[in-house]
Amino acid sequence: MNFEQLNFTTYCVGNLAEALGMSAGKVYDLLRTSGILSDYILPGYDVLHTFSKDYIVEDLIACMKEKGALP
Repeated sequence: MNFEQLNFTTYCVGNLAEALGMSAGKVYDLLRTSGILSDYILPGYDVLHTFSKDYIVEDLIACMKEKGALP
């Protein structure tokens, strides 16, 4: 993970935590254990980081639901 990807991951985790009313640590664990971090966020960084915060949060919540990380 390079510096830009690390910053983007932190941005995603923080915004998801706020939107979901969860701690950042819990959100990070959910993203990591579901594979979303390694299989979607990091490989998709070049495209994902160009989207708005709202789009990213909605997209990641949909991914988390699809992967079973959220009800």
